Amino acid sequence: MQNRRHSPTFVREKLVSIVVPAVALLATVLSGCATPLALVQTVTSVIPSTAGTPNSVATLGDFEFVSVQGTGQILTYNISSGSQVLAVPPYATPCSEPSGMVLATIAGNNVLAVVCYDTGSLLTLTVQADGSLTALGSVGELAMPFPGIALDGTDVFVPLFGQSQAANGAVAKVSIAAPASPAVTGIATLASPPSGGFANPGYLAVAGGTIFVEAGSESAPENTSSTIQAVDESTMTLLGSPLVVAHSPQQIALAGSVAYVTFFDATQLESIDIANPAALQPLQVLSLAAPGQSCHAVPVAVRGNFVYAGCYAEDAIDVFDIGNASNMQLAQTIASIVAPQRLVFAGSYLLVPAP
Repeated sequence: MQNRRHSPTFVREKLVSIVVPAVALLATVLSGCATPLALVQTVTSVIPSTAGTPNSVATLGDFEFVSVQGTGQILTYNISSGSQVLAVPPYATPCSEPSGMVLATIAGNNVLAVVCYDTGSLLTLTVQADGSLTALGSVGELAMPFPGIALDGTDVFVPLFGQSQAANGAVAKVSIAAPASPAVTGIATLASPPSGGFANPGYLAVAGGTIFVEAGSESAPENTSSTIQAVDESTMTLLGSPLVVAHSPQQIALAGSVAYVTFFDATQLESIDIANPAALQPLQVLSLAAPGQSCHAVPVAVRGNFVYAGCYAEDAIDVFDIGNASNMQLAQTIASIVAPQRLVFAGSYLLVPAP
């Protein structure tokens, strides 16, 4: 569940078998309109736990929150100095495997929502002024919630992976409008891929009232069973037909009317026109398999006219110029970023958790 590298079966196996110390990396970046965010230096890296694996990152002001699977903790770091400094003692969640996190401000209070894979639940926590966390509420009914959650207003959307070869996954809508009493208000079951089989979502992005879902699949034929699907967030109904993509889609990021999707097995980056969510249109499928420059991409993030793709197997981050989304061009490679699994921008910093 930590990373969707090869197949859904690897997900769970990888989560419980990794025992090497994990690192949260803070890199300084400079912003520019015509140039990518050039890496200046690695400012600091920390090991949140020697017994667990950091999964996701969320930020609020000067605070960085890191969920750690295996220990069930959420750590709070202050990054105002350019270094990651533990701000308060780690918060112990009531689960072992906290993962995806989003932050919302509700009635003047900062609320952190986090999904727990092992308990099939979503927790709400109050973020205090010093970065410490206190429990608010929780809700269950979430079967196999994956880390790639998304927030729109006071609604949290959660990918429910489903049973790989037995049932399609779904997207759950959880209202945190009353943070102490979060509630599941809708569930949209995904469609099977056109070639048949089962869809297993792992990552979401939301824009313009539509949820865009990467839905990998291990159903045969493997090369036509993974899809990108769109869900209307108000009605929680599917829009149009699934768009077939390469095997092993990983994460999805949105910029305007374009979605960018990474692929691990296929070593690809794809841009998709999402202007009409009911009729998604591929723009470019860019191969990342050039000799000596391959990229088995997992995380993806957009800033300005550039897409950042984390090359999990190659320990690097590739930066692509997307001034023309139909003609993406490699602009820069940032080396020595070990096994990136999330990319989160925080002001002039790039936060990269890695196992």
